[in-house]
Amino acid sequence: MSDIAHNVLDLPLLSVSVRPIRVHYFPTLRSTNDQAAEMRKLGLLYAPAMVLTPIQTAGRGRAGNRWFSSAGSITVTFALPVEENLQPHQLPLVAGLAVRNACAEMTQRRDIQLKWPNDVIYEGHKLAGLLCERILGVDLIGIGLNVNTAPADIPADVRLGMASLSLISGAPHDLTRTLILLTQHLQHALLTRHSWTFAAFIQQYRQHDGLLGKLITVQPPGEPVAIRGTCEGIDTDGRLLLRSGPILHRIIAGSVTVL
Repeated sequence: MSDIAHNVLDLPLLSVSVRPIRVHYFPTLRSTNDQAAEMRKLGLLYAPAMVLTPIQTAGRGRAGNRWFSSAGSITVTFALPVEENLQPHQLPLVAGLAVRNACAEMTQRRDIQLKWPNDVIYEGHKLAGLLCERILGVDLIGIGLNVNTAPADIPADVRLGMASLSLISGAPHDLTRTLILLTQHLQHALLTRHSWTFAAFIQQYRQHDGLLGKLITVQPPGEPVAIRGTCEGIDTDGRLLLRSGPILHRIIAGSVTVL
């Protein structure tokens, strides 16, 4: 199978494989999260559903960051009924672990890690990013995953910081089957949330914490100055633990830079 064939979505197979999730496919979008939110406001989106595009021209990350996508990447937003047992800041942790586990299965690499609060990384490079939003009775889980993304297609300013499934595996991955597996892991993670506590989930998350013990800075939203310190993991509520001298900060949201 050619690299081009790997990057072509088989929409009939996808639609059957992810039922009862409805697939809303667009050849190009500014942002899957924005499209999902707009469709929800207009009464055109019912959970469970996914909004999917191969080309995203103005994808959003957290804190106003831009998510770049090109041929060979998955850009999708899942619209799911609100998970009442999860606070909004906890949702990207559960979803992120699901994405991480799917990537580990596809590449057979156990050293794929999580970067709080919304990134999946490999050897410090970004493999996937998430943007979760809660609106009008649904949880929007936006996922950007580099599958067969070619470094030459990535802007130079982010090229050195990216990873892809194909670069990790040394071989291309079928985009359709990758998205099906990703969906299955996400569904499983949210379904099993009803049978165990969030604290129990955190124990699994900590096994793959890519920030633990690292010197980092965190820029909390709306704060003028970043906080610098050593990451001591996350607590049972999903907050980042940052040791700065004698002070242990518990941070619910923020942008992280590894020093």
